[in-house]
Amino acid sequence: MGRMPKFGNNVLFVDPPIRIGRVFFKYLLKGKWPLSRILTKRMKTKEGVVVFTPLSLSLSKFTSLKHAKDINKISSKVFDKNKKTILWVYHVEIPGLENYLRNIKHDFLVYDCVDNYEAFPKYNTPEKRKFIASQEKLLASRANIVFATTPGLVDKLKKYNLNSHFAPNVGDYERYFGLKDKKFSTPEDLNGIKHPIIGFTGAVDEYKFDKELFKKVALDYPTYSFVIVGPMALKDKSSSKKDLGLDCIKNVYFLGAKEYPELPRYIASFDEMIIPYQLNSYTVAGCFPVKFWDYLAAGLPVVVTDLPAYTPFANVCYISRNSNEFSQNIRRALEEDNLERIKQRQIIAKENTWEGKVLKMLSLVEDSMHVKNTTK
Repeated sequence: MGRMPKFGNNVLFVDPPIRIGRVFFKYLLKGKWPLSRILTKRMKTKEGVVVFTPLSLSLSKFTSLKHAKDINKISSKVFDKNKKTILWVYHVEIPGLENYLRNIKHDFLVYDCVDNYEAFPKYNTPEKRKFIASQEKLLASRANIVFATTPGLVDKLKKYNLNSHFAPNVGDYERYFGLKDKKFSTPEDLNGIKHPIIGFTGAVDEYKFDKELFKKVALDYPTYSFVIVGPMALKDKSSSKKDLGLDCIKNVYFLGAKEYPELPRYIASFDEMIIPYQLNSYTVAGCFPVKFWDYLAAGLPVVVTDLPAYTPFANVCYISRNSNEFSQNIRRALEEDNLERIKQRQIIAKENTWEGKVLKMLSLVEDSMHVKNTTK
């Protein structure tokens, strides 16, 4: 949404509602909520996006009626009355979804699907899966157009809406291009770690990160260094290398979470990137990591597991059908790396930027709006 204003759009971005309690007071302590934002519940970004964060003592389908009313009030001040209003929805899990769809004034509805929600671990009972499936069916069938980040999600959502389109995740090309040439200082916690360094950035979680695969490749290459930069997102937040079964492997370094602006400094110090994701109902149907594009923009070789989303880009990454092939590809990727391959990766990354994605999506929205108007 941060790119929308540069294309002539007024944007009101609505955060998921925050319950007044521990999370809200944490924001206050971090200084993220100045007095003006507390009073108005909104702020404006440097890109020109107005951000509204609904606050409530409790979150339910009933509070959504009040939030919808507040959104309409702010919209009347932010939007140009001479332009169509597009309601662009990501958050299919929000309580009171139908109230928002019914009561927020709009001319056109977009469902932008970025996950296979039914496969989330928290939906671990038939009742919970039925709930989220009904939410998604409601939104997708009512939308004027649907976007989805993986081919599997497109196939799934076409059952509800034939006007569904593949809009793959993309990366921040400008931020990551040419990292090796920017001469960053090496982060202190990387000092003393031997090259080659095989890196992974992101959460170490239960349902995506394949800890057994990671353990295997670290043991297969004792002279390589394997570095994880990201938060521990297991059920027990105080988990450690020991809980991952990595405590006795000396060439594994878990550096923990870093602020987003710091990531380029780390990636610039790596020789190769890996995305050791599990193959399960969540990842196969709905996963396309944004980090994939950031790694390619940096020019680094990338070894991945066999997710369908990677298939169109097989010529610029190393897709691995099993753990042995993943391990072999780590060595192969280092051996084959050269200036020509670096350039190939960066060319593909440049073709898959946020600006390019936004323009393609807006073009499809305009076409669909035209069809809608001519068929009235």
